[in-house]
Amino acid sequence: MKRINVTLSGGDRQTVDTVRSHGYHRARETNRAHILAALDDHLPDAQIGAVLGVSRKVIWRTRSAYEEYGLAYALH
Repeated sequence: MKRINVTLSGGDRQTVDTVRSHGYHRARETNRAHILAALDDHLPDAQIGAVLGVSRKVIWRTRSAYEEYGLAYALH
């Protein structure tokens, strides 16, 4: 199965960085922001899962939510 690369736009990248750096977001939102940032850096799914402690399914769902519906939907 071919991996779909995620490339965040400038505004999306700034939003993801803001969510990652401020502590008032829910843990799931922060994890999804970490996933999107790692995907934008083209890290392998196995490495993302090992570092964040999430399954490949969570990574896949976050990636597809971003691709289909955008950043707001993928984070929330």
